[in-house]
Amino acid sequence: MKNALAGIGLAVALFIAAAACWSEARMSRSVAEAHRRLATLHYDADDGLAGSQSLWTQLPWPSGTAKSDIDRQRATVSYWRTQYQSLGDLTAKSGAQALTDPEMLLVVANASFRSAAAHVGPPKAAVGRLDAVIQAYADVLRRSPASTDAAYNYEFTARLRDHLAKGANRAGQTVGRKPEAPADTTVDLPAGPTIHGAPGGPPPGTDLGDFKTLSPMRYDEREERMDPGPGHQVQRKG
Repeated sequence: MKNALAGIGLAVALFIAAAACWSEARMSRSVAEAHRRLATLHYDADDGLAGSQSLWTQLPWPSGTAKSDIDRQRATVSYWRTQYQSLGDLTAKSGAQALTDPEMLLVVANASFRSAAAHVGPPKAAVGRLDAVIQAYADVLRRSPASTDAAYNYEFTARLRDHLAKGANRAGQTVGRKPEAPADTTVDLPAGPTIHGAPGGPPPGTDLGDFKTLSPMRYDEREERMDPGPGHQVQRKG
């Protein structure tokens, strides 16, 4: 009887472990697909990850949880969709729900900088907004001192704040620019900066007529020109 109960208990334990592994594998595939779509500039608000979550993905595992990865993914999507207000609301939570993940805090700090830079107003008000952004980057560095992105952004924002505080702009002059309407994020190449950086292009004032586009010859064209070119005469030394 004891052997039978032990066998049943072992079978139940193995079934639970198999179900947990299957659930985690399904979640990992869904998260990987969401990362792929983000890397290819598909900023999907509905990533389909809600239906893949289960109790196993929300447990506090020592190596991290898939839920944390999903939260970072969605925060990054919200950032590139210019939904800065929704990211700012994350820092309003307190207690056990307070935001502590350094990567999430960095995304929120970047969103705060974008909101501050896009706001039009006098320099004094801009300095106050940038002070809050500097504190946000400092919070990231306190939790993750090795974050080079947070350190660079902290230094950049601090210098911009000092530049405005020294009166680089004339009295009464507004700072920033009017926020542009968000681009259509359903196309393959949305306008403006992406997760891969700012779009490239020739420097302003460059005359593109000075550049010649060279393309390889087709196969039939190469066959018609089998004779070598004239070249130039080589002068021997001595």
